[in-house]
Amino acid sequence: MAGNSARLVAVGALTALASFPGGAARADVFSPGPLARVHQQLEGLANCTKCHEAGRQLRGEKCLSCHLEIGDRVARGQGLHGRLPESERACQHCHHEHQGRESDLLDWGPKGRDGFDHARSGFPLRGKHAAVACQKCHQARFIEDPVVRGLLDKHPGKKTWLGTSTACAACHADEHRGQEGTDCKKCHGEAGWKPARGFDHARTSYPLEGKHARVACQKCHARVQDTAPHPGLSATFVRYVPVHHSDCIDCHRDPHQGRFAGRCSDCHVPQDWKRVSGVGQERAFHEKTRYPLRGAHRSVACDACHSQGKGTRAKFRGIPFAACTDCHADAHVGQLGQTLQAIACDRCHTVDGFLPARYEIEDHLKARYQLEGAHRAVACERCHRHDSRLAERVPAQVRLDTERRHRKVLVSPALLTLGAPGARCEACHADVHGGQFNGRSGGCAACHTVAAFTELRFDHRQTRFPLTGKHAQAACGSCHRASDNPRERPVRYRPLETTCVGCHADPHAGQFASRQQAASDCGHCHGTESWRKLVFVHEPPFTSFRLEGKHAKAKCTSCHLQVAVGDGITVVRYKPLPTACEACHVDFHRGAFRGFEP
Repeated sequence: MAGNSARLVAVGALTALASFPGGAARADVFSPGPLARVHQQLEGLANCTKCHEAGRQLRGEKCLSCHLEIGDRVARGQGLHGRLPESERACQHCHHEHQGRESDLLDWGPKGRDGFDHARSGFPLRGKHAAVACQKCHQARFIEDPVVRGLLDKHPGKKTWLGTSTACAACHADEHRGQEGTDCKKCHGEAGWKPARGFDHARTSYPLEGKHARVACQKCHARVQDTAPHPGLSATFVRYVPVHHSDCIDCHRDPHQGRFAGRCSDCHVPQDWKRVSGVGQERAFHEKTRYPLRGAHRSVACDACHSQGKGTRAKFRGIPFAACTDCHADAHVGQLGQTLQAIACDRCHTVDGFLPARYEIEDHLKARYQLEGAHRAVACERCHRHDSRLAERVPAQVRLDTERRHRKVLVSPALLTLGAPGARCEACHADVHGGQFNGRSGGCAACHTVAAFTELRFDHRQTRFPLTGKHAQAACGSCHRASDNPRERPVRYRPLETTCVGCHADPHAGQFASRQQAASDCGHCHGTESWRKLVFVHEPPFTSFRLEGKHAKAKCTSCHLQVAVGDGITVVRYKPLPTACEACHVDFHRGAFRGFEP
């Protein structure tokens, strides 16, 4: 405390000195100490008021005027700084300056960094997270806060503890390959990935009953080969969706070999195959009605159709059944039409079960977005992803009526309406070029086709650098390379240097550079067909020294000699080169004509 008081007195003394003659010259006598390296540009008496107000202590507002990333988080109430109580929000409470150039501005407290209470940041470390080293999560590649990312882009060497994402998928690879969405906490806890204690099969479309409850998971959910391997993930994964279960024979062999019509559940129950029910006989009378029961309708409880609700009499006559929507609520919650009457369910579904849907390529050709090329081979769920929020769109009255009839409120999680499909490739595909072609007319389709990304219709003649000669034979990767900077991994296409020295080393060691042009203009002498096939001729405008007479027969190397330029490197000298005769030839007249002017 005594040291801190002394520093505060010193700050006031510095302010006072500024008003006296010679005060600046003696300011170091009262300096509390050198600033840390990151603040060394603020060293000196003239800069004191950039952090301090005259005669007062450090002001947090001045700190936040530079540290915008902290101010943004304080304003939003996020992270450690946003959650600090007012009594602890003074910057000097944790960050001590004037401790020397090599001092660490972050004071973790008496227990050090390992004793920091991570719960104060809004993300308490529980279970397995509690034992993870700090640097495992606090890496630049896990930072999602745009303000913090902008700070790192501006200062690449800077380290920060801010802005790290708390989403599971930000740190952990998805072993389910998107089958279960991105909310890992629905099934998994921080105590460990296994077992998935939050998962309950009763909440799925196929609750496990009877003997099914004792079947090992892998009996139904097989491990399959990943057709599109992902970096960091195993080559195989467990298939959770889709798993067909609309009928027993999807999993079980039919011991009756098709001799009995109808479904297995008409006679058998999940509790035991050998326990035969009389459901088939009880419902035989339905064959005599105007609506014989077929497919999945055979296993529906009578109350589901005939009950009018608790405390009311069952209704057996006058029940509409002409359309699926007479009984079934819109499982797609308005995505296929504004009114139930506009939906023809049997275009895609059958009475055997809602899944699998029979929507084929031919059907997609009638949609707003026709599947062509490689899109035909894409699994439906890759585009029509599951959105759990669709269940929230069920009207309250529909939910009430369905539950009154003792039915389940069934909602398909598939997102069918995708805005304006086909308008932009980026709506589905990640930009592998990292924004280099933003604003380009035609978008991705200007170069790529739906047949395959590798099938290009790009023409280099339409760029500012048409490929001619040897350039037309060069591999794309020899000019367009991936950056060594992990932040700039995409292959660089633009901007790209188009001068020769942008790709080629200058074998002339800058002899042809000029004041107007720092780099040599190789194209002045060389063509793209070959380096050795020169455009250059030994006459104006290329050179003022025209080759005539015997000079025209002389070898180039007779005048343009190899000279050493250092480190064992030699180059041919072209310029400057003397043009006077005596610079190359011996004076056989031994100076007799020196000074002679013809």
